[in-house]
Amino acid sequence: MEHKAAVEGHAGPPGIPRKSVRGGFTIAEVAMAAAVLTIAAGGLLSSIVASMALNRVNNESGLAQAYARRAIERVQSVPFADAFATFNSNPNDDPAGPGTAPGATFEAFGLTAVPPAVGAMAGEIIFPIVQVGGVPQLREDVVDIPLGMPRDLNGDGLPPDALDHSGDYRVLPVRVRVRWRGVSGVRTITIETMLTAR
Repeated sequence: MEHKAAVEGHAGPPGIPRKSVRGGFTIAEVAMAAAVLTIAAGGLLSSIVASMALNRVNNESGLAQAYARRAIERVQSVPFADAFATFNSNPNDDPAGPGTAPGATFEAFGLTAVPPAVGAMAGEIIFPIVQVGGVPQLREDVVDIPLGMPRDLNGDGLPPDALDHSGDYRVLPVRVRVRWRGVSGVRTITIETMLTAR
């Protein structure tokens, strides 16, 4: 009687090492591994790009805040009675003569100003004003809640009026705004403060 033994994966006489039936990866396995690596690399790349964008946003915000604080310090550095005339938008009332004061806008180097006008400056100093014949008047009756308006600016104890107090103010509300186009779109930093006569 003849005995036949079949040994899977074994060809040839005993004592010779087995040869694997599978000799390597299939195309499907290679494709799946490549897909997993591609997804992982894409996730890593998008994380790096997002991190770089966040760093730029933080740098832009820090720069804008520094410019805004510097503008407040500049307004505080001039004699209090001259602050409005020095930093409003009217060049004709500048204390040292027409066109000699910095005015209501300032450069924020490193930030891209947002039009309306070509070459517009990113920084702006804002007071509670009403334009009358193209001339800014410092008024008590301006409604601007974040700026604490309306309010008594000249300290006479009377209700807010519709007169120009640019020559007799004792309190001066100031808003400094920096507006720029950054990596995440149009951004704005605003600082509001109240200056008082020393």
